[in-house]
Amino acid sequence: MQLSRLSRARRLFAALGAAAGAFLSASEPVAHAQTARFDTTHSFYYEAPLRSRMMVYTPGADLQVTPAEFLDVRAGWEADVVSGASVATKAGAAYQANNAAADVVTTASVRDVRNVAKGGFTLRNREVSLTGGYLYGTENDYRSHAFNVAAKTELFERNTQLELSYARNLDSVCDRVQSVNATAPRARALEDSKGCFTADPLRKKHGLDIDGLQGTWSQAWTPIFLTQIVYSAQILSGFQSNPYRSVILGQGTKAQEHHPENRARHAVAARANLYVRPLRGAFRVGARGYTDSWDIRSITGEAEFERYFGESFRLAVRGRYYNQTGALFWSDDYTGGDAPLGPKGQYFTGDREVSPFASYLVGLRATYSVSPTKRILGLLSGFKLAASADAVQFDYREYTLGGSPISDARAYIFGLSASALF
Repeated sequence: MQLSRLSRARRLFAALGAAAGAFLSASEPVAHAQTARFDTTHSFYYEAPLRSRMMVYTPGADLQVTPAEFLDVRAGWEADVVSGASVATKAGAAYQANNAAADVVTTASVRDVRNVAKGGFTLRNREVSLTGGYLYGTENDYRSHAFNVAAKTELFERNTQLELSYARNLDSVCDRVQSVNATAPRARALEDSKGCFTADPLRKKHGLDIDGLQGTWSQAWTPIFLTQIVYSAQILSGFQSNPYRSVILGQGTKAQEHHPENRARHAVAARANLYVRPLRGAFRVGARGYTDSWDIRSITGEAEFERYFGESFRLAVRGRYYNQTGALFWSDDYTGGDAPLGPKGQYFTGDREVSPFASYLVGLRATYSVSPTKRILGLLSGFKLAASADAVQFDYREYTLGGSPISDARAYIFGLSASALF
């Protein structure tokens, strides 16, 4: 489950970046004669806040073929190879102050591999396309089935694009069997993933259903100025806690963290791309606002400048700022005390991702692409190579480990991708 939560957080940023990149790089030359495209991506993520560290290697491969002019068929695979440590027991400043001799914050080793198989298709005519897809993901303590459909139309000489998409996840989360009539404050955390999704009488599974809807309006106002507005909504229903993580409650009780089973999310994002011919480069800016039923609100601002060196090589520098409030039930210490300590209702968490925090990202990306008029070696109609490096600094305003702030929490992300058009 640690892997699932970490992967989802990273994939959210990656998906937003990929969507923006696909839209804002619309001016990149495209080879129109290809009947197949092969993509491979590799990323390495390293994070090292106080008391924990996490390393994730993510390889992936996708193949798209066009057997007919109106049809694309896709298949792919990706994985997360995770190793490191995560916080197993969370305690706050008030409890640690009263138990100074004890080290109440513990960590646990994390080793897991997540495999994802996916496939899909697109049907299209001149102005309209319909897309469908399916994804199946497995890891030691998590199973995921995801379906998605989308419809897109182009209007006004293809200067306007409207797209509506829907996604449905049917996921399963492994947990331990609790004692009879055990309430949330007495539930024990899952020790490990042994026996998950088997007939083991000490293991059970929870369901997690996710429904997502997204609408997108992309507009080319001039040949050098494009904008995009995206609205997305998501409803989650089911088990959303980390089954491995414990929280210290009143009188020193250690209980598995307990999150609400329902969550509704909304977000609006706006992006713009302006190509400046004298500079042979494109300025890209974006902003995103988010709110959910857990009372988390966030804002994101991002900016990028990409310089073109000739027809094939591009170099980009980018930055992003993110800031969020804490969940309604967030507390750094559920044993009591003045704000921000003390219990806040029936729910409790040790997840720093629902605490108030900010992050700052800076990065570089280099891209080399070729779209020749004739096929290379009679086979390739084009290819592209890209490499990126990002550094993220986190600022946790309230989250502590036994009263010790998480200082100098950073993550580094490196990426390499290649595409070949046939």
